[in-house]
Amino acid sequence: MKGVASPTQNNVIDRGSRHVSTPAGLDCQTAFQKIARNCAHLIQEQRQTAIEADPDAIHTMRIELTRLRAAVLFFSPMTEDDAWPEIEKELRWLNSGLGKARDHDVTVSYARRKRYRRWARSSRRAMLRAEQKANRGLSKKLASNRYERLMTAVNRWIANGPWLKNDLSVRFAPADEEIDQRLRDWRKGILRQGRHLRDLHRKPLHCLRIHCKRYRYLVATLQDLGVSIAKQDLRFAKTAKSVHGMLGDLRDLKRLRRAGHSSPPGYLKSKRRLLQRAEKLLQRRP
Repeated sequence: MKGVASPTQNNVIDRGSRHVSTPAGLDCQTAFQKIARNCAHLIQEQRQTAIEADPDAIHTMRIELTRLRAAVLFFSPMTEDDAWPEIEKELRWLNSGLGKARDHDVTVSYARRKRYRRWARSSRRAMLRAEQKANRGLSKKLASNRYERLMTAVNRWIANGPWLKNDLSVRFAPADEEIDQRLRDWRKGILRQGRHLRDLHRKPLHCLRIHCKRYRYLVATLQDLGVSIAKQDLRFAKTAKSVHGMLGDLRDLKRLRRAGHSSPPGYLKSKRRLLQRAEKLLQRRP
């Protein structure tokens, strides 16, 4: 959307350093462990800078946490075990702090734009206080023993979790074959969910945005591993990225409206345009 591109969606991480040279014949277990270990490493790598309230570090941590959780879900026929639900619960605790800090960063960034500066004048101080409070809360979480225990548990689970006792035929299945079917299932789910996007209420719209985000992140991550991705999935990953961005813009505008206690300039027109464009993209044949 012209003039209202969301920092949440347009802040692209340079993923060149993430590329991993992978031999042919990669199996599902190896693919998952490579993805999960890299996510955990990058989360830890950004921790100290995020404690210092650096917006880019917070955003990177949030992306990698989403990528990790998406990978576990994507490989769920293999990764399901009794230990993961408790780890997932703790990851939601961490994600809540990252999400809150990131959301307030984006809201303040919007309020500084020329288009919204005058409209946000009376609310800017409250927005800044809310941002600072969210950053303090996140810093406290990241510096806690609970965070340390969580990341230790995550790394231990990736390397030696109960899921490694699951069916060998699933764990050692060729990654290319399993991934092709899983991406097809995810793609069909997104298309079915977004068929009448403009009629969706807040919760299903939020779920659609999350599903698009997971899809685009997984495709990019699998490409980094050297996994063969079907052309149809590569094309749809671009669609998912665009829809994710548009729905993210819409979410940011709604949050800005709540923070300012009134609709920002051009709100209804922007909302209508974003929903129309996103629905149109999902109605195309992938």
